[in-house]
Amino acid sequence: MHVRDALYMPQLKWKAGECKALGTARDAMSGRLLPAFRIPPSGGFDPDEQRVLTPLEHIRSFGARLNASWGKRLVFVDASLVDDDKHATACHRHPLTELIERAWLEGALAAPVVSLQSSSSYIEAVKRYTSANRDMPICLRLSLSDMERLRSFGELEAAVKAFGASADNTVLLFDGGALHISDPEPFVHLVSERFAVLAPRDTWARVFWGSTSFPEKPNLTAGVDGRFPRSDWALYQSIVKNGSEFPSIPMFSDYALEFPSNYKAVRVPPVAHLRYSTETDYWIFKGQSTKKPNGFETIFPVARRLVGSEQFFGDAYSLGNKFIANLVLEGVKTGNASTWRWASTDHHISLILNQLSVLHDVREHSTATITAPLKQFQLI
Repeated sequence: MHVRDALYMPQLKWKAGECKALGTARDAMSGRLLPAFRIPPSGGFDPDEQRVLTPLEHIRSFGARLNASWGKRLVFVDASLVDDDKHATACHRHPLTELIERAWLEGALAAPVVSLQSSSSYIEAVKRYTSANRDMPICLRLSLSDMERLRSFGELEAAVKAFGASADNTVLLFDGGALHISDPEPFVHLVSERFAVLAPRDTWARVFWGSTSFPEKPNLTAGVDGRFPRSDWALYQSIVKNGSEFPSIPMFSDYALEFPSNYKAVRVPPVAHLRYSTETDYWIFKGQSTKKPNGFETIFPVARRLVGSEQFFGDAYSLGNKFIANLVLEGVKTGNASTWRWASTDHHISLILNQLSVLHDVREHSTATITAPLKQFQLI
């Protein structure tokens, strides 16, 4: 795929269910999906190996798992959470280098995510990558504070050159993180000013705007279903609606069905629940803990509530929806926390790709630079 064709960059936590969803979500192979993974620290339970991996195993398993789900398609990898002595000592070189090279050895294709706050050792690893792969892109993530602090495109371009890259081969991710904005219009007007300064038209390989309104702590009790507005999507719709204020309209990024924190492993029995996106809301259907004597059968009443609700898209919408629908049948297997996460993420990616294809009217042809809206959301 070419990065200029991408509509959607989900920022994922490298959970097994999320990774699997890349290979199953509807339209995921269309060239419109460009994932970015932030690799968590080692210490979590691996559902494939059924044990906790060592730091070296954790890093080296990346390539094989990525290839199994995504093949030779490009992903971006953020190694900032394994940028420490523990993981570097286990690898005998920088973890970012190990992750990227392990991906390439397994036939997968990974490129680095870097930020202006990256450590000197991380930046050196990025420079080794760019010097050896002149034609491959990198991704530069900018925070809201970065956007406010930077004074000019030239200043940002100089930072990219210091990484050994060029603007025209860099994917720029403006990452708002967790945002809950009820009235997006004033915020969009402010953001557009920064885009005009930092992302002039036809300078970067691709530009994304990212944020999420998925709740950090839903505070739901067993048997309760929670609704949380997708204000991140409403914000992006406002960006598109006000596209004439932007040099070119950025593409969309979110954190799928996760909050952008809590990357450390939690070794407790999972709670049976399903996360689910609709056009306007995030839903969480929560059940009981799987701790004995309950077991994974606690997912069955959760699935019945979701499938019987007005929010369910039907079993034909995606493979994840089909799995959820089957959980209401007698005699089916329960799956596990990883499988439930896969089904939810498979649905979410399928939904987002469909929403973006409609919003940008790119169902039948490849994307070009998207400038001002022509009529409503008819952009091309």
